[in-house]
Amino acid sequence: MKNLLLLFLLAGLVFGLSQFLMEKNQKDLEDKTITRLTLWDLPPKSLPLDRQVWEETVQRFESANPDIKVEGVERQYQPEEFVTVMAGGKGPDVVKVWVGAIQTLANLGFLEPVDGYLKDWSQTAFLKPVLMDSTKVGDSHYGVPADSYFLFLLYRKDLFTKAGLNPDNPPAKWDDLVADARALTHRDQGQYGLGLVPKTWYFQDFVWQAGGDMIKTTPTGQTEAAFSEQPAVTALDFWKSLRWKYNVLQPDLLMPESELLHLFALGKVAMILGTEKELPALISRYKIDPQAFGIAPLPAGPAGPAAHLSGDIYIINANTTPEKKAAAWKWIAFELDPANQVWKFFKMRELNMPVYPGAFSSAVTLTNVPGYQRVQDAITTARVEPHVNGWPQTRDLLDQDPLEEVFLDPDSDPQRLLLANAKEADADIFTKK
Repeated sequence: MKNLLLLFLLAGLVFGLSQFLMEKNQKDLEDKTITRLTLWDLPPKSLPLDRQVWEETVQRFESANPDIKVEGVERQYQPEEFVTVMAGGKGPDVVKVWVGAIQTLANLGFLEPVDGYLKDWSQTAFLKPVLMDSTKVGDSHYGVPADSYFLFLLYRKDLFTKAGLNPDNPPAKWDDLVADARALTHRDQGQYGLGLVPKTWYFQDFVWQAGGDMIKTTPTGQTEAAFSEQPAVTALDFWKSLRWKYNVLQPDLLMPESELLHLFALGKVAMILGTEKELPALISRYKIDPQAFGIAPLPAGPAGPAAHLSGDIYIINANTTPEKKAAAWKWIAFELDPANQVWKFFKMRELNMPVYPGAFSSAVTLTNVPGYQRVQDAITTARVEPHVNGWPQTRDLLDQDPLEEVFLDPDSDPQRLLLANAKEADADIFTKK
């Protein structure tokens, strides 16, 4: 009888507590002094340490801004899905999107200009112009760089040592890349010197290193393809030689990039083009000693070095309320504030998390951390892919024809292929924009 009475008492307490919490939540929802800010990019529970850092950041933000409540959503930017959600009026108040999407999203009217906020923001002067320029469409800025990443040469130090190469002296020029790739290729053992897939994402860096550009603007303001000019031909000739003359690439040239990363992690490919932020996941997934990996600038071409810069941009939903826009900016400013960025760095160190310096604001530098210096050095020769209407379609065009063909056909003519595709881009893409 006593046990039954105790059960009734406990049930009553649980019910009473549930009612209290429901009423409190309802009052919070009805409290007009509270702005409820919806954020995407909440790390999933499958990444508990990332989730912990995020939740502690939110707690610190809400303590500093008691009139704002953050509602995180386990969702990240995906191009087609994001456009659909935004068009339906269900988009987040603030989210990180890929920098290459800024032009399209701004033209669709989804993004709030942030120039008014930038005028009074203490960090504006410290962000690198090459990053800030990528957020601009017309005369307005439509976001703030949240992080940055560069195309580096990622290589296996252990394989370099095994091949008799100095792991602290990675290839600095195209000729060095060829020499090292040949020394690292043992096809009979299933080992290949260089992993490369036919994507414009990688090819444009070689064009820049050869002294060229992917597009140009005419005196009348018209966008035209520039990849039929000699520097691009030189770059594509070099790619063709890697495949057919030197035979240093992996056998399946059309494999997904995820599979190429897999081969690199297994030590079957000695060098790949990639971003520094890809390494922590490889280290965790494959339980590899971090010292096995090396990171170096891309080898310089005939015209010198060039680094492909990209990253994510914080944007504010243009169609949310003025109160939420103001709150969204407070979140962005708090997140990117040097004090918070340094807190995040040491918190990640405390939790033994892999730290990728490019994941932090470019306005922050820790001079005693080599990774930060590597990122800062890469910015000096950084280039960004074209941010013009028609570029995504042009990039797909190049992926599907000339880049694949030079890997698949030993008799392919790089000059003819590039000229034909440049004419097609000019006629069917750029003139229609």
